[in-house]
Amino acid sequence: MHFFDRLKGMLADLNSSDPTDDLAPDAVTASEDQTLTTNQTAALILVHHLDADGHELQAPDMIAGQIGDEIHLPDVSIAGYHLVNIDGLTRWFTAPQARIVLTYERQAGQPVWVYAYDIDQRQLIGIPMMSRGKLGTPYQVTAPTVAGFKLLRSVGDLTGEYTTTSKTVLFFYRNQNWQQTDLSTGFVKIHAETAVYPYAGATTTNYLTKLQAGTVFKTYMRVQLTNGETWYMVGDDQWIPESHVQLTDGDEVLLKLPTGYTAQNKRQVRQTGIVSFVPNKRVHTYIAPYGRYLTTVTHGETVQLTERLADDNGVVWYHIQDKGYLPGRYLTNLNPPHQ
Repeated sequence: MHFFDRLKGMLADLNSSDPTDDLAPDAVTASEDQTLTTNQTAALILVHHLDADGHELQAPDMIAGQIGDEIHLPDVSIAGYHLVNIDGLTRWFTAPQARIVLTYERQAGQPVWVYAYDIDQRQLIGIPMMSRGKLGTPYQVTAPTVAGFKLLRSVGDLTGEYTTTSKTVLFFYRNQNWQQTDLSTGFVKIHAETAVYPYAGATTTNYLTKLQAGTVFKTYMRVQLTNGETWYMVGDDQWIPESHVQLTDGDEVLLKLPTGYTAQNKRQVRQTGIVSFVPNKRVHTYIAPYGRYLTTVTHGETVQLTERLADDNGVVWYHIQDKGYLPGRYLTNLNPPHQ
């Protein structure tokens, strides 16, 4: 409930009692041997609206009446402030001239959130930080220091004012030993038995299994270290050095399309769809159905569909304009729904 609403309720309760009853200590009343003269002497009260430093927030309000009349405070709402103190308030006009001082405090603005993000592994590398301040006061964000990482860039306003809307600043980092990364995927063929390591550049490993010569593995990232070495990621926390592999097109492990797939189950469409994967995550598209990765699309993204394919096993694929093929199970809200 608004403060003035509560105050009015309190005054209304007082109105139900005899005006000569004792009032609260902070109220100025007539003494027992003095009677207020009503409707005879004009009275004027100035109501001042001040901030915590004593500055006027708006022009004073004037309340006119006569001595003995009941005082009715105006309804006041000052954006960005809330009332914290009232000085000089009485129930009735008691003098020809008086003042009431309302003191307001600046409301708190919405927070500014700061995140440190590994740009290559696509994950947070630290606890999110939050700063808050009074509305309209300035803020300045600095990049947190993250052990083992170097800062690449930031997204968001590093300086500004606290407002009624929360803000986000993202700082992107890269492993300090990584010089360059390539997120495109492919296949490598092992040409010499090799161990699997927990991170790029590792010299020891707890993985017991070794990859055998002649086997082919899908890769998810290629990293060039600051010392010139190149490593491939073949799984979560699973890395192998380039010196033990050679690139391949992966024909040995790619699934083959059903016979007559393209000729029998292909048609052009003009639809839109919404990518449905995992919130805040991206899903890969393919050069061709069952082929190699081409790029990625984001959960919730609206895409243009130009072609529909369905194989003999009932798997549906859609071609996304300029972005390759995506299984139909990752698309919702097709518009039009049927084509």
